[in-house]
Amino acid sequence: MDDDRVVHLEETVALLQARDVENQNKLDHILASLARLTSAQTEQTPPVNRDVPLPTTESQKTRRPKPAAPPEFGGDRAKGLAFLNSCQTYIRLCPDEFCDEQTKILWAMSYMKTDRASKWSARIFRWEQQPEHSGHNRFLDWDDFCCEFKKEFAPAHADTIALNRLESATYYQKNRSLDDYLDEFLDLVADSGYTDPKTIVLKFRRGLHSSIQNAVATMTSGRPSDSNPEQWYSAARTVDENRASNEAFTSSSRGPAPTSFKPTGTSTFRSPPVVAPERHAHRTPTPGNPVPMDVDRFRKAASLSPLCFRCKQPGHFGKDCPDRFDVRTLTTDELQEILESRLAQLDAVPSEPSVPVEEKVDDPQDFYQGNE
Repeated sequence: MDDDRVVHLEETVALLQARDVENQNKLDHILASLARLTSAQTEQTPPVNRDVPLPTTESQKTRRPKPAAPPEFGGDRAKGLAFLNSCQTYIRLCPDEFCDEQTKILWAMSYMKTDRASKWSARIFRWEQQPEHSGHNRFLDWDDFCCEFKKEFAPAHADTIALNRLESATYYQKNRSLDDYLDEFLDLVADSGYTDPKTIVLKFRRGLHSSIQNAVATMTSGRPSDSNPEQWYSAARTVDENRASNEAFTSSSRGPAPTSFKPTGTSTFRSPPVVAPERHAHRTPTPGNPVPMDVDRFRKAASLSPLCFRCKQPGHFGKDCPDRFDVRTLTTDELQEILESRLAQLDAVPSEPSVPVEEKVDDPQDFYQGNE
């Protein structure tokens, strides 16, 4: 019995290997056909002579641009829809290159060469090779292929995730730009399957920034309808653009801020003392008009309080001057005295610890040797 099972397993493995080889041959045949089509188109195009201008025809005027080929797809769900969109773009731009629906499907599957995508393609070919499915295609048309592709490679449970996000406050605009908020909101609405326009407008208003929402909702004329999401999108864009242009205008029209003088340091700014003008009747004596003595002027000068030699202000002496701690107001002698005291502190050597009385040397000879 064990030998029979081993033989049966070997036969099954050999059959699977043969099918894989056959699938690989089919893929190679498809790629070769595509290469032949490309080379045939290249050969049909006559060489261009740069020196002789070619006459322009209507077909040349309406020639469509050559689209980019889709990238290779490995089965990543995050990149599944992007790959499918790339294939659909190429098919719509080059419809003449595909004679039927099955050619479109095989062409798209030719880019699914690695990881999960290659295994999925192998299962499709294996299904078509079974005897009960002989002569039948796995997919009826391109739409059937796209439906199965989305089930296998589109993000799983995208509708549930979108619904939960729209029912929470995580999709709100907050400090983001309106474009970022609107892009995410449109994707969430598409994934969630919302179709009621009033519900969509309600969700959109709830997530908008309060300033934009209030401006749109209180418009005196041209207010969008609460059952038309497109009108709300357009009005929100208009309000956001007007706000941005107004901020640019106010920032450019605002002049430079006035600068005020602020004195540095610890000392405060003091105006110079006001000197009273002399009150002579005249200054130039003449034989008949001598200059009188201004006795009151000297008396007034004697009655004034002396000025501080440091700040030149009356009312106190130098030892009591509030600026005596300001290094900028110190005299040369004071600076020299401070420097000498600081240098003396740096050169000072810590005194040696005192020797206890019990440890002192009693022998005079040892005392003399220590002195030597």
